Amino acid sequence: MYSVVVIDDNKIAVTAIVKATNWESFHCQVTGVAYDGIAGLELIHKKNPDIVIIDIQMPGFNGLDIIEKIKQQRQDMQFIIISGYNQFEYAQRAIRYGASDFLLKPVMTEEMEQALEKAVGAIMKKERFAAEKTPDTLEERIRFIRQKSQEYSTAVSEALDYVDKHINHNISLGNICRELLISTSYFSKCFKKETGVGFVNYVTMVKMENARILLKNPQNRVNEVAHMLGYRDYSYFFQVFKKQFGYAPSDIKLYSK
Repeated sequence: MYSVVVIDDNKIAVTAIVKATNWESFHCQVTGVAYDGIAGLELIHKKNPDIVIIDIQMPGFNGLDIIEKIKQQRQDMQFIIISGYNQFEYAQRAIRYGASDFLLKPVMTEEMEQALEKAVGAIMKKERFAAEKTPDTLEERIRFIRQKSQEYSTAVSEALDYVDKHINHNISLGNICRELLISTSYFSKCFKKETGVGFVNYVTMVKMENARILLKNPQNRVNEVAHMLGYRDYSYFFQVFKKQFGYAPSDIKLYSK
C-alpha cells in the first residue's frame, strides 16, 4: 500500500477528501492529516509518505515552500496540490518543483482520483524501472546506486559521499545522522526508499567490495584488510565476508577472475 498524507487548513475539505476518495482501489491508505504548514512539515518527516495532498495558502508554511524543502530530500515523493487560488505563478512553481497535479477547489472526487491514479502510476513506473535494472554482482549493485546519485535527495547523496570518504572508519547510522543533522528514523526511511537498500547494509556492501579488491593483492593479509576497513573484530569480518560472497576471505584467489 502507498501511504498518503493530507495537509490543508480547511478541516472540512480534509474530511471530504479522506472520506470521499476510494483509496483502496489505488492501493493507497491515508496515514495522517495536518491543518497547518508547520504540522504538515512535521507530519511528512514523521510518516515519510509516498504521496502528499497539500494546500498552498496555510498558516505556518506555504504549501509550495514545503514541496521545495521536501524535494531536496525526497525526489520521488509525489505531491498533489489543491488550491482555491487560480494564479499562474502558483501553477508555474508547482510544475518547477515537480508536483504531479494542481487541482482547484472545490475538488471533485473524480478529479482527486484521477490525480491519485497519475501519482501512483509515476511511483509504479519508477519501481518497475528499478526492478528491471537491478544488477547481479555486488560491484554492479554499488555502481548502480552511485550512478543514480543525482536523483537522490541531498541527505542521501551526502551520505554516499560520506561513506566513500570514511570507509576505513566504523560508520554507524548515528554518526551519519549527526553529520547531516537529521533524525535517524527519517534518514533511514529516505535512504531505503531512494536506494533500495538500508544504510547499514549499504555500508557493509561497500566495505566488503573494498575488502574483495584489497584481498586480490597477495601482499595484503586478511587481518590487515579487516583493520584497514574499520573492523576491530577479525572473526566478525570473516563472518560478514563469507556471508556476502559465499567463501572465506582467505580463499579469494580461488574465486577471483
